[in-house]
Amino acid sequence: MLVMNNQKRTVHIGSILLLPGSNIVADGSIDETHPVIRALRDSGKLVFEHKVTANVAANAISRASTRQVVDDIERTQKKPNSSVKKAAAARRTELDEFDAEWEEAKKKQQEQQKGATAL
Repeated sequence: MLVMNNQKRTVHIGSILLLPGSNIVADGSIDETHPVIRALRDSGKLVFEHKVTANVAANAISRASTRQVVDDIERTQKKPNSSVKKAAAARRTELDEFDAEWEEAKKKQQEQQKGATAL
């Protein structure tokens, strides 16, 4: 099942952590009838997709937070069409660029800390 977390925060449901954006969870692992879950669903903060069509998959991929989620969503399609493959490739590129920027920022911070320690 695909769960879209339309918030800018994580949501914990038992042992499940839903990141902002797209999440893949096992069918039946979330009790959608629970009052809190139902309220989040009714408000649009959580969207549950039980049938992942090509359009749903392409949209979910564009909102995925990690490469693993991109791969998992792409695997939900028995025969991914070109829109799903294109969305997956584009999102992987975006995530790779973000990771590279993050690593560069970490290196700069470490260098600055070393320089400050040396003084």
